[in-house]
Amino acid sequence: MSDEDEFWPVIPSETVEDALADPALSAALFSRIVALTVAIAENPWLENSRPAAQGEPWRTLPIPGGGGIVEYRIDTEHHQVVLTRIFPF
Repeated sequence: MSDEDEFWPVIPSETVEDALADPALSAALFSRIVALTVAIAENPWLENSRPAAQGEPWRTLPIPGGGGIVEYRIDTEHHQVVLTRIFPF
């Protein structure tokens, strides 16, 4: 197994793309979301994540520093994660 196989590509939904492109999103929160995305790529089952209301494989994870919550779906069949929504506070 190569190092590349250990990472899970994180694909943003259109909703997430729009949220990240919003000029009202602070640079600090944007940076925390990007860092969280890297952590998800390394391990989608992060310790602080929990199953979302939809159940597995959907998960939610708090944005470090109290910036909100991200929601994502782990696609084990295609070895990727779809970042579905961001709920900034």
